[in-house]
Amino acid sequence: MLNASFDALPPSPFARLRALLEPLAPPPTPPVSLALGEPQHAPPSFAFEILKNAPAADYGRYPPIGGTDDWQDAARGWLSRRFHLAADFLAAETQVLPLSGTREGLFLAAQLAPQKNNGLMAMPNPFYQVYASAAVAAGAQPLYLDARQENNFLPDLSASSAEDLARLRAVYLCSPANPQGAIASLAYLKTAYRLAKQHGFLLLVDECYSEIYDEAQEAGPPPSILQVMQAEGDKDAPVLVFHSLSKRSNLAGLRSGLVTGGASAMVALHKLRMVAGPQTPLPSLAAAASAWRDDAHVVENRAAYRVKIDAAEKIFGDAYGFYRPQGGFFLWLKTGNGEEAAKTLWQADGLKVLPGAYLTQDNKGENIGHDYIRVALVAPLADTEQALARLKQTLDAHGFAERAAAQ
Repeated sequence: MLNASFDALPPSPFARLRALLEPLAPPPTPPVSLALGEPQHAPPSFAFEILKNAPAADYGRYPPIGGTDDWQDAARGWLSRRFHLAADFLAAETQVLPLSGTREGLFLAAQLAPQKNNGLMAMPNPFYQVYASAAVAAGAQPLYLDARQENNFLPDLSASSAEDLARLRAVYLCSPANPQGAIASLAYLKTAYRLAKQHGFLLLVDECYSEIYDEAQEAGPPPSILQVMQAEGDKDAPVLVFHSLSKRSNLAGLRSGLVTGGASAMVALHKLRMVAGPQTPLPSLAAAASAWRDDAHVVENRAAYRVKIDAAEKIFGDAYGFYRPQGGFFLWLKTGNGEEAAKTLWQADGLKVLPGAYLTQDNKGENIGHDYIRVALVAPLADTEQALARLKQTLDAHGFAERAAAQ
C-alpha cells in the first residue's frame, strides 16, 4: 500500500557501496575512505564561538522561516558581492530564504514545477540522488541527460527532442558538476535560461560547489544563473538557485544553505516552506550569517584544495584519464570497470572509493559511469597524498591501466 513509483529509483550509492564491500575482507591496516564528499578542512572558528555563546533561550523559540534580519543582510550581501549583482536585484522580501541544507530546498522546489501531461524532470547523469527522488515525489518521470566528456561533462540541453522539451516541468543543473567538476559557462547558463522561458519549465540550479574552483584554469570563478537573469533584466525568471555552507565553509553539520531566484518562484517556495519546510535555529542563523560575511576563510579553503589537486596531478599525470577538475573536490578516474576497481582497492589496500555507476542511471542501454570511480579529496593533504599514491600503485598492480586504455 505504498507509492510504487519510488521502486524505480536507484538505491543510495553508499548503501550499494556497503553491499559491494561487506563480503570482502580488507587488509589489517586501518582503512581509508575516499568515497564520501564530507569536507574535513577546519570550519571557521568564529562560527563555533557564536554557537557556543548563543543564549539558551534562542533554542526555545520558533525561528522565522525567512531567517533573521542579520542573516538576510549577510546572505544578500554575499550574493551581491560574489556575483556582482545590483543592490536592488534581489530586493523582494521573500527573494532570499535560508534552507536546512540545500537538499531540503532541492527536494521541495520540484513540487512547484508546472503540471504537464506525462511530465518530465531532467537532470544530469551522473546526478545527485535527491533530484530523482524529488521528481518522482512531484509525480514526474526523471529524464537522465548524459554528461559526457565530449560535452565538457555537462548535459547537452539543446540536443533534447521537441517532444521532451514540451513535456519538461523542471530541469536540474549542477555547476560545478558533481563529480566531474565541470563549470557551466555564462553562455551555457543563458541557453538553459532561454529554454526554460521558451518551453515553460522551472530551472533548478545547484551551485553548492561554486566556491571551490581551480584558480589556475581559464574558467575562473563559476558564474551563476543569477548573472544571466540580471543581464536579461529579468527579476521574475522561472529559476531557483541553491547555495550551501557545507562546501564553502566546511560547515556540513550546521545544515545551512540558501535559496534565491525569480520573484514569483520564490513567493511560491516561501508559501510552501511556511507549511512544509523546517526552520533554521536562531543560533545557526547567527553562525551562518558570520560565515556568509567572511570571504577570507573561503580563499584559504580553496587554496587547500588546489594543493591537493596539484598533488594528484603529480601522482597520476595522464593515467586513468586524469584531468584537473575546474571545480569541486572530486577526481573522476577512468579504470575500465568502477565496481571491480572499488573491490580491488578495498580488498588489496583498504581504500574505499565510489564506483561511478552508483552515481549514474542506465540510459538507452548504457551506464556512462561504468568505467569510472569517484575519489573525494577532502582529507588533510598528507593523508590525501599518501592515499592517492597507494591508489595508483594498487590500480597499476592489478592491470587497471590496461583496462582503462582499452575502453
